[in-house]
Amino acid sequence: MDKTEFKKLLFKVAFCTMACDGHIDKREIEELKLMDKNTTFFEAIDLSDELSELVNSLDKKGTKIIEELFESLSKIELNAIQELIILEVALRIINADEIHDENEVRFVNLLRGKLEVHDEIINDRFGKLDILHTNEYSRNITSKSLESFHLPDMSNIKEIDLKLD
Repeated sequence: MDKTEFKKLLFKVAFCTMACDGHIDKREIEELKLMDKNTTFFEAIDLSDELSELVNSLDKKGTKIIEELFESLSKIELNAIQELIILEVALRIINADEIHDENEVRFVNLLRGKLEVHDEIINDRFGKLDILHTNEYSRNITSKSLESFHLPDMSNIKEIDLKLD
C-alpha cells in the first residue's frame, strides 16, 4: 500500500471512529487537528476533500461505510507499524472526549480484530488497555454489531472545519 493510500485509510479510520457513537465531539475534531499538525499521519492529503467524500459516503451508505473499512482492512497487507498507527489514531480519537461510549469500544475492538499485530506488541506500545480486548476475542465480534451504531446527523458533520488554526 502506498503512503498516500495509507494516509487516506488512516483518515477514514479517524472519521469512522468519530462517527460511530452518533456524536462528533469538538474535542475529537481538535485531536484530529493535533494529529494533522504534529504528526505525518495525514501529511500531503487534503483533509477537507477527504472529509467531503466520507460525509457523502456516510450520508448515502450509513454504517456500510464502516463495514467497507473493515472489509478493506481484511484484504490489505499492513506491517505491524502501520497497524499500530491505525490503532493509535482510533484510540486517540476515542480518548479525546474522555468518554468511552459502548459503540466506540465495540468499533475499536472490531478494528483490532482486523489487524494481525500481536497482543504483546500492542501492550508494549500502549500499555494494558481496559477497553481493548485480545485479538482472539476481537476476531469473534461480528459485524452484526454495526447495526446498533447510531450515526451522527449529517448537518453536524458538514459543519466540521478541519483547517488548522
